[in-house]
Amino acid sequence: MEATKRLLEALKELKKAELKEFIWHLCNGVAADIEPIPRGNLEEADRQDVVDCMVEQYSDDAGKITVQVLRNIKQNNLANHLESKLQEGVCVCVCVNIYIYIYIYRHEIKILLPVEPQPIQSDGKRRSMTQSSQEFKRKKLQEMGDEIYIPAKSQRKGSALLITNIVFDYEVNNRPGAEIDEENMEWLLRALGYNVEKRRNLSGEAIDREVRNFSKLLSGHRDADSTFVVIMSHGARINNKDAILGVHYHLSRNPNDVYFVDETFSHLNSVNCPALIDKPKVILINACRGGGVEVPDQVPRPDTWVHWKTDFVCFMSTVPDTASYRNTKTGSHFINYILDVFCECAHEDDLMELFRKVTNCMATRPGRTFDKLLPCLERTSLTKKFYLFPGL
Repeated sequence: MEATKRLLEALKELKKAELKEFIWHLCNGVAADIEPIPRGNLEEADRQDVVDCMVEQYSDDAGKITVQVLRNIKQNNLANHLESKLQEGVCVCVCVNIYIYIYIYRHEIKILLPVEPQPIQSDGKRRSMTQSSQEFKRKKLQEMGDEIYIPAKSQRKGSALLITNIVFDYEVNNRPGAEIDEENMEWLLRALGYNVEKRRNLSGEAIDREVRNFSKLLSGHRDADSTFVVIMSHGARINNKDAILGVHYHLSRNPNDVYFVDETFSHLNSVNCPALIDKPKVILINACRGGGVEVPDQVPRPDTWVHWKTDFVCFMSTVPDTASYRNTKTGSHFINYILDVFCECAHEDDLMELFRKVTNCMATRPGRTFDKLLPCLERTSLTKKFYLFPGL
């Protein structure tokens, strides 16, 4: 009952046109794995009717789906507020192997719940994220001073964008198993404390638009301490540039349906995304690979000159002119090794050390010679060590 009340309160914040757009998404599909509500059920529906229909169709998932639709219609502040309120109302049951950790620090009581374990995978794996401790975090901040990126005070680390292309216009280009990568990456990002904006099956132009829109999320980035952008699709090298293929791509019929990875750096640089100045911007690309500027005056900084493309790190699944392999049942090697290493080591290693361990694992993995992959760091300009501090 309390959760239903929260949903209704959220919908009351929407204007008439915004409510209409909200209903449109419910009827036309929020995501590929969420069944749409029949149009007739929401014809001439008011806010209470919408909530009732969602609860009836989605049961306990109604709140989560409401948050997703709000983000789809760019009501990010309202989505974050609702998500927070829904989490406050969750009843916690203490049972075997579930523990509640209470930290008292500077007169503040903070209750941390272990991150929900990853769903069991087709290979039988079920990962769990090892949590950092407040003591470790305080020690690192004291020891490293200006050599470490200082986390934001809020528990939320920021927003992450996850784009996955699975189904293409030309069936031969479909990426079976990529849905597992999507599920794995979404779980990992949420386990690290990020609010995930998920998009699927986009053209090159649509990828560009989504990354550009993501860079404009002032409220999502202003109070964040970092961000992740993850793009998974087919890839190619075009004119010596890394390109991500859109779902309409065809070598002869539609060769221009691509998104160049370089555009990600442009959209998130200091000019186009000032809210992320001095904050790590982590770009993960899972695909094959066939100076300074003036900052706008409104950016609160002691000086107005900053490097244009600093604080980036881009980790790609393979070196140039090399294919990237994906298992149709367990997902990509690259994504699986990232999850393995991050779950085991992110509580104590900085990001570059995590990437080094992923690279080492992939370089030494047993198997056939031709599918031994070597990930590659590109355009890295982190000026400090970046610790993820999972759970804090």
